[in-house]
Amino acid sequence: MQLYIIFLGTGGSWPTAKRNVSAIAVKRGGEIILFDCGEGTQRQIQKSNISYMQITKIFITHFHGDHFLGLPGLIQTMQLNDRANPLHIYGPKGTERIVDTIKTLGYFKPAYPIYGMDLKDGDVIECDGYKIRAFRVNHTVPTLGYVLEENERPGRFDKKRALELGIPEGPLFGRLQRGREVKLDDGRVIKPSMVMGPPRPGRKIVYSGDTRPCDKLKEISRNADVLIHDATFASE
Repeated sequence: MQLYIIFLGTGGSWPTAKRNVSAIAVKRGGEIILFDCGEGTQRQIQKSNISYMQITKIFITHFHGDHFLGLPGLIQTMQLNDRANPLHIYGPKGTERIVDTIKTLGYFKPAYPIYGMDLKDGDVIECDGYKIRAFRVNHTVPTLGYVLEENERPGRFDKKRALELGIPEGPLFGRLQRGREVKLDDGRVIKPSMVMGPPRPGRKIVYSGDTRPCDKLKEISRNADVLIHDATFASE
């Protein structure tokens, strides 16, 4: 399954003419997970090649405006486009209360399910094929970073070995790659372990949000494929 990271906003505390505030989208198959949603995020999405209707989950690192003030507009735009699927919004303590407030702004009345959930250090959200873990970072207000880690993936299929075993190229190859044994015309039973390599670790993405350098982040980021780290004060 292909995995894309789209940097919608990487700027500091306010947007500039050429750079927006924090928002990172991860597209995995037909699903998009959004990390932070600063002011103007929906416009950044419209300028990209992704659809906000594919967003299933939003993870907010903390409640400084440049990380969450894009939520009200994005949520209402989804409704204007007849969204029916639920939207889950996660973040540090206070998330549920803030989401409930957003759902009542102006004359807006949600026509699709919107759920807010408070997270704390160490909480894990189990998803289809991956999990997202929250961890505490070092900022001036309660702040969480997030790790997206895919489940272990099957090993690589050894086509050469399969042909050597007399397995005809075609549907049986797919069956073995899905972890199911096959029986050949001569009566032999071929197990997946005979043609598949060892399992491979899933891909791992770490998003720090706003933070000073800290040991927890260093530990969490070990063996990550991608680390997205705050660099507002790069000179420090």
